[in-house]
Amino acid sequence: MSERIRSLIDEAVAIAKARGLSQAKLAENAGLSAVGLSKAKHRGDIRASLLEALGDQLDLELAFIPRRSKEKAAEAIKAGTFFRVSNKPARKD
Repeated sequence: MSERIRSLIDEAVAIAKARGLSQAKLAENAGLSAVGLSKAKHRGDIRASLLEALGDQLDLELAFIPRRSKEKAAEAIKAGTFFRVSNKPARKD
């Protein structure tokens, strides 16, 4: 369905693997089966609550961010405004 969703799931799995966590264990910790996560990756479709649960296991949060054209991104980099600084306190678990 959505290449963007598939990419987010792939990214979560890659981050988990880099942290020594298998895809199956990530799925289990997030409350879904390994088969369910595999099917979600293949379809490019997953419930938002499950995507959030995957993120929670990796200390990541979902957010909508504005798209930038390459030109606007280059301008923002030159102006020093490309990266956002969050005023939110760091999460303590």
